[in-house]
Amino acid sequence: MAKLLLKHEGLTLGSYALDKEELTIGRVSSNDIQLDDPAVSSRHAHITRAPNDYLEGHYDYTLTDLGSTNGTRVNGRKVSRHLLKHDDKIQIGIHEFVFDSGEPQSYETTAIYLPED
Repeated sequence: MAKLLLKHEGLTLGSYALDKEELTIGRVSSNDIQLDDPAVSSRHAHITRAPNDYLEGHYDYTLTDLGSTNGTRVNGRKVSRHLLKHDDKIQIGIHEFVFDSGEPQSYETTAIYLPED
């Protein structure tokens, strides 16, 4: 199962399972992940889960900034929306998360060929 790992200087401080269709991140207690940080907006970002179009039983996870004041960064770049990949580093305020897809990462590169319509 996919999860977000809250990290600080290489140590994992928390783990949040991405086990529902939407998970919210923000400063207020109504969020699934509450961050006590004045640089974090009340409703800062969310992560949505959707079935993968090509691989049965697999999901895609998309991070969306909800118009926050200070923005959301993935791998050092400010994003408004980002399809998460294993080991992506997400920064919200002073907090850093690492996306763990929960999938084995020892696969060789796979190409999917789609028929032309």
